[in-house]
Amino acid sequence: MNKKVSWGVLGMGVMGLNLSRNFADQGISLALYNRFMKGSEEQVALKKIKTYPELNSALPFESLDLFVAAIESPRKILIMLPAGPIIDKIIDDIIPLLDEKDILIDGGNSHYNDTGKRFLSLAKKGIRFLGIGISGGKIGALKGPSLMVGGDRKAYHIVSKDLLKIAAKNINGKPCCGYLGSGGAGHYVKMVHNGIEYAEMQLIAEIFEICLPHADSNLESIQNLFKSWQNSSSESYLLGISSEILSYKQAGEPYINRILDQASNKGTGAWVTASGALAGSPNNLMTAALHARFTSSFQSLRKKNSIEYPSLASNNVTLPNLKKTYDICRWINHHQGFEMIQQAKDTYKWNLSLENIALIWSEGSIIKSKLMNQLKLLFPDANSVMEMSPFKKLVSKGQKEWMDVLIYSIGKGIPTPCISSAWNYFKAITQARSSAYLIQAQRDFFGSHGFNLIDQKEEGKNHGPWA
Repeated sequence: MNKKVSWGVLGMGVMGLNLSRNFADQGISLALYNRFMKGSEEQVALKKIKTYPELNSALPFESLDLFVAAIESPRKILIMLPAGPIIDKIIDDIIPLLDEKDILIDGGNSHYNDTGKRFLSLAKKGIRFLGIGISGGKIGALKGPSLMVGGDRKAYHIVSKDLLKIAAKNINGKPCCGYLGSGGAGHYVKMVHNGIEYAEMQLIAEIFEICLPHADSNLESIQNLFKSWQNSSSESYLLGISSEILSYKQAGEPYINRILDQASNKGTGAWVTASGALAGSPNNLMTAALHARFTSSFQSLRKKNSIEYPSLASNNVTLPNLKKTYDICRWINHHQGFEMIQQAKDTYKWNLSLENIALIWSEGSIIKSKLMNQLKLLFPDANSVMEMSPFKKLVSKGQKEWMDVLIYSIGKGIPTPCISSAWNYFKAITQARSSAYLIQAQRDFFGSHGFNLIDQKEEGKNHGPWA
């Protein structure tokens, strides 16, 4: 009888393939499965094994029954398929083939609520379920991803030895992988990660847009600016790839100028925006970044309006002002993300450690940066990013410059949804008395909703003289 393998990977798309290669590089034996579809998906797993030498000892399958039978007990099966109904379909297909205490793992970008439901449903059948948020893209999957694990704790203890092997290692050699809580905790943290990512990308795009009127035709000045920021506390993976993107040319022209200005999204931006709204957790930078993508899709309308509503002239803005603005906005973006996680910790009773999550995100992740490493060190002594002394110092030295950048952008007619949102949030969250008392009066006037009074010691409903 043939010796059974340690793991099964189901789905040979880019992420499933590269994670399999990563497992194999660590000496972990594998069974690989991809469905059979005549004419479009035939012998996919076998072809991958023949293409990549590190997979030469892996076993290829197109039969789900034979695939499951080839894995040692308790089976560890990593599902790498797109989020949605297809996950439920494959789970339904595979359940009859499993034994009690086998482990199913969803490594896709599933919604955390769906993961929570699957966790409970499978637990009733004796199947252990994990939902893993995986960051790092195709390169991270191959070289070492950031892994955010949620679900069955006992299952994590069984698979953790291998997950820690394939995970990225931070500057201190610690694996960027951790168990975050039951149910959908891992996918929740990955969703917030993606929200931070959306805003980080948009902030860089806004800085690029502000610099554009002063740039040379080949964009080298902006590329060099981003490159210089990479040698400072502003360093990040996303800033680095943005600098590299600007270096590519075709026929002597920047390649980026050929790209249609309509940004796509895969839905996780909407999830994190909705989740923040439902929880009452401010995440307006993430929301602004998502809506900037929505607005970009109205290209013909934007072109028409640009003629009807031309921009006005304005003074120039200095590069030091830009950098201070960028840095402050990034801190606020990270603050909002970690505040969402802190609130989810209380809501869902997950044992989430902000320090541990910062560690998990510090390498292998799309949002890895010097800032993330700094937050990892600061979190044990601070409950919030805005409590941290480096942020306070940034604001004290850069608030005026931040305002100047906003004034310049308004004068030039340059939309800065994330930079503006960061300013509005910061001003609102540092305002001793907000305008909400008028909102409360309005609600009481038309709906008799009532309000609390300033000198009221206990919660109670009052009504105004208009009642």
